[in-house]
Amino acid sequence: RPLEEAADVAAPLLAAEAEMKQPFRLLNTALLRDGLLVEVKDNATPAEALQITITTTPGLTVPRLLIVVGENTQLTLVERYRTNGSTCLPVTQFSVGSGSRVEHLRIHHGSNDVHIGCVEVRQQRDSLVTSHSLTFGGRLVRNDLQFHLLGSGAEAQLNGLYLADGEQHVDNHTTIEHVVPHCDSRETYRGILGGKASAVFNGRVHVHPDAQRTDAQQSNQNLLLTDDAIIHTKPELEIYADDVKCTHGATVGQLDREALFYLRSRGLAYDEARRMLVDSFAAEIVRRISDESLRDELAETVIARLPEMLAEAA
Repeated sequence: RPLEEAADVAAPLLAAEAEMKQPFRLLNTALLRDGLLVEVKDNATPAEALQITITTTPGLTVPRLLIVVGENTQLTLVERYRTNGSTCLPVTQFSVGSGSRVEHLRIHHGSNDVHIGCVEVRQQRDSLVTSHSLTFGGRLVRNDLQFHLLGSGAEAQLNGLYLADGEQHVDNHTTIEHVVPHCDSRETYRGILGGKASAVFNGRVHVHPDAQRTDAQQSNQNLLLTDDAIIHTKPELEIYADDVKCTHGATVGQLDREALFYLRSRGLAYDEARRMLVDSFAAEIVRRISDESLRDELAETVIARLPEMLAEAA
């Protein structure tokens, strides 16, 4: 339902915005005119994924989504953005009740747009939220994700894939707040950059003093198709508890020449061998999507995007 018809639920969530230090979220709140509230009651299991598509025209758009998930509930939400030639500053907020399972896909298609999106997730006891952030280009794209693990046994899984070429730029900034004991997080982001594209990955895991028995893993891997592509990767661990298991790492590389030689020795053409290697790199993220039809759709999107990217790298 529209936010203006749901002041009783929306007001407490929006009231906390004054404490936020993210300028683009504050701008979204200041300019907010239209928004959508989705409520899923306790013990509900919708039969199909909920799909929200936002298509914009040139100009400024500031959509707001509030997703309130009750206890012991299952939800798959697909959030799509097709925002060519516009400036879009969306904010999506989740409140996830105890024992619930949420899978969130955030898919951005664009080539000449500015897209600065913020996602905030607050999880209660024994909840699981799986996030898939998929960026298929854009003149300037920034994805800010904040996860707050507020109940024991909560788990967050963050998966990300970003593709950019030409002079496109993609930022991914993630923060996972481990506030209480016995919570897990897994974060895996992969990037493929061609042309003169650039990207930033800044992933921060913050383990609070009371968050003993935290288990957090973070990984960022990047494939550069040209010498002019640039990636700045900065995984961070900020730990204030002493009984934790936390790891992080980052890699940057080009196509494996030995693997390329092997495929060509088996009869594959040079372009086909390169496409296969790049596709397999991206597939590690796409295959984590549970819904088969969505998984197949996004695998095809990756395949359709590669010829142009590889042509720049020829």
